[in-house]
Amino acid sequence: YSAAYAKDKGGRFSKEAAMAKLFASETAMDAAIKAVQIHGGYGYTKEYTVERLFRDAKITEIYEGTSEVQKMVIAGSLLR
Repeated sequence: YSAAYAKDKGGRFSKEAAMAKLFASETAMDAAIKAVQIHGGYGYTKEYTVERLFRDAKITEIYEGTSEVQKMVIAGSLLR
């Protein structure tokens, strides 16, 4: 909530937003990988929802700034 609060108040929020995006995308990907492993080979077939969830989780690491970019934003704000 701190990123949204800072944005609403007109403050700086890039570090908090990057941290939230990074955490959410990495957590989603971790959960999706585990779900695919639990389902075995079926986790890769389109008949099971887990395949779509895996694709959706992977794209969150890419769009709106890759995980690497988010890490650079966080590191840059820590070094200021």
